[in-house]
Amino acid sequence: GAARAAPRNGRARVLARAAPKKDGKGFFEADLVNDLKSVDGDETMSGLLSGDAQAIAGAVGLVANGVTSWSLWVLYNTGCGLPPGPGGSLGALEGVSYLVVTAFVVAATAKKIKTGSGLPAGPGGVLGGAEGISFLVALIGLGVLANQVLHFGYVPNAIPTEGGKCY
Repeated sequence: GAARAAPRNGRARVLARAAPKKDGKGFFEADLVNDLKSVDGDETMSGLLSGDAQAIAGAVGLVANGVTSWSLWVLYNTGCGLPPGPGGSLGALEGVSYLVVTAFVVAATAKKIKTGSGLPAGPGGVLGGAEGISFLVALIGLGVLANQVLHFGYVPNAIPTEGGKCY
C-alpha cells in the first residue's frame, strides 16, 4: 500500500511505498511446521540401509547431539563432563560428539552464508533435523559455559590431566 503525506504550505505531495515483502526466509527463520511434516522415519531407515551418506551423517549427528546434551547436563550439575568410562571410551565418545555438533553448526552456517539455505533435509529429514538440533544444543552449550564459569570458576580440560579438577 501507499501512504501520502499531507501537503504543507502548498508543497508537492510525497509518495512513499512500503518495502516489498520478501518471500525468502531470514537467516534465523525456520518453517518448523512444514519441516516436521517432512519427517519420515521409513524414508530415513531406507536411506540408512542403502548406505545414503546424508542419512548416515544425520543419524550420526542425532546420536552426537544426544551424547553432547547428556554431557552438558552432567557438566551443568557437577562442574565436570562425563567420566572417562572403560578405557576412556565414554570420554572419547563425548569429545567426538562435541566435534560432530560443532561441525554441523559450522557447515550449516557456511552453506547458509554462501547459498542462503542450510544443509539439505536428507532422507526423511534426518540431516536437517540433526542440523536444527545441533544449533539448539550449541546455544544451550553457551549457556552451560557461562554457568560453568560463573558458578564453578573454571572450564574443565577436554583431556583429563594429572591433578586436574575432573577425573
